[in-house]
Amino acid sequence: MYKKNETNQEHRMDRYQRAQKVTSDNILHSVGIQDHCDYIITSTDEGNNLMNQFKEVSTQVAFENSVNKNFVFSCEFVGSDVCTQATIQKNCFNLASSVQDKSCGPDSLQVDSCLSYNKFHGFDCIKDENQLKDLTGVTFKVFNLLLPFLSDSNKNLLDIKSQLLLFLIKIKLGITFSALSVFLKISRRTASKIFFKLFDVICSKTKNFIFWPDKYSITQTLPNSFKINYPNCRCIIDCTEIKVEQPSTVEQCVYLYSTYKSCYTVKTLVAVPNGMISFLSKCYGGRTSDSFITNDSGFLEKLEPGDEVLADKGFPGIKTECENNN
Repeated sequence: MYKKNETNQEHRMDRYQRAQKVTSDNILHSVGIQDHCDYIITSTDEGNNLMNQFKEVSTQVAFENSVNKNFVFSCEFVGSDVCTQATIQKNCFNLASSVQDKSCGPDSLQVDSCLSYNKFHGFDCIKDENQLKDLTGVTFKVFNLLLPFLSDSNKNLLDIKSQLLLFLIKIKLGITFSALSVFLKISRRTASKIFFKLFDVICSKTKNFIFWPDKYSITQTLPNSFKINYPNCRCIIDCTEIKVEQPSTVEQCVYLYSTYKSCYTVKTLVAVPNGMISFLSKCYGGRTSDSFITNDSGFLEKLEPGDEVLADKGFPGIKTECENNN
């Protein structure tokens, strides 16, 4: 019930008559309504008198399922009062016995979704190549080159791109598996399992990426400054050290401790002819000298007469060994 402002009586009467005509047509075709209606307005005079009585007060009722036999609606006028009643049998509209609140799409505040912009969600959060380089040290081209070597599995919590990202972050930054588990919302055991699984796969798939090119290919691709000053340069060599955890035995500690780095490391010899790695030795303990690694790794066996090898002062025994071989 609500108050209404005064309006034009003629317009109100026209609207009332149109409404009565529509209501009468609906009532004649409905089921179960006529028997409960004690008073139906059909004349203009009676309607006018009734409108005058209720000119400041109005009521409105709307329903749609009047043809259903299980639905009965009645309206009764008693003096200046009006009464309405609806009878609806239980389950006449085939309503579900229980109601559940359901939503479409994840809640960005409660679900670990990429919609949560303030959280890290693996590879989906990498927006440009600089971000990828900062985390992994590789470009999108190299990342996409390694991706086909891996097979996706529904058992893993991370998609295949995030798994490769985890692997490269570990290689580049050397952070612990516990830290990786925090970033990627997985357990430490899962992070370790993913890393070593990808490690075996990538090592077996990319071992042919490192090969010893022929001398002609190297001389054709040397930088101009090398062609002038070192025309016979076959490669540049150096040993690199990688920090490792403290070993569990005294013997391993002695073998891996590097006096140069003042920590436990593994050493490997790397040869670079023109920007690409052409030789990579096995790993040695940090206390092993550069000369011993060069002589023991089999690198000298790949050289040909007349080849020049550039190295720093940490390889004093190489020349002697080459002379002995000749």
